[in-house]
Amino acid sequence: MDGTRSRGAVVGATGLRDDLLQYGAFRVCMRSPEGAEHWKRGVYREVVEPERLVFTFAWEDAEGKPSHETLVTVTFAEHGHKTELTLHQAVFETVARRDEHRRGWASTLERFAEYLAKNQ
Repeated sequence: MDGTRSRGAVVGATGLRDDLLQYGAFRVCMRSPEGAEHWKRGVYREVVEPERLVFTFAWEDAEGKPSHETLVTVTFAEHGHKTELTLHQAVFETVARRDEHRRGWASTLERFAEYLAKNQ
């Protein structure tokens, strides 16, 4: 997937392996406007269409080794003609890391909402 520029960040999704199957792995690169690459990886633990995704999440260091791993659970609930998305990620090593992820997810979900609004 080509990078997309939004709100000062270029996000390039480069999946070395991206199998949306239970126990499938993914690896994604996010690129900053300055060209810095930030790699993350994980494994889909649970895929229940259209209700739930559970996957591990870990940033990689400069050598490609995963850092502290968290578990992300995303649920989707139908409400009439709308879908409510709930995201939970834990357990973080520090409150600061938790807050960084909270800001990142909030920004991602805001961009997703903007995309959906434009493409309905």
